[in-house]
Amino acid sequence: MTQTHAHNVLNMLLDAETPYTVESLKQAVIAEYGEEVRFHTCSQQDLTFDALLTFLLDRRKVIQDGDTITANRERMCSH
Repeated sequence: MTQTHAHNVLNMLLDAETPYTVESLKQAVIAEYGEEVRFHTCSQQDLTFDALLTFLLDRRKVIQDGDTITANRERMCSH
């Protein structure tokens, strides 16, 4: 199982040439890290993609607008 920091997902959103949908982001994450990937943040460990997305949405680090999802630069920590 691969472990990666949530910042990697946020960076995928920031670097995207076209906005992701939740499903296209999930597929991109699976393609990059595999289906068994788990994420960690500064305060959370062992998050699935769905749990990570809920965490990021709750903290407004990502914003969902209709079908698209984007990173919220104003709410991202810088470490």
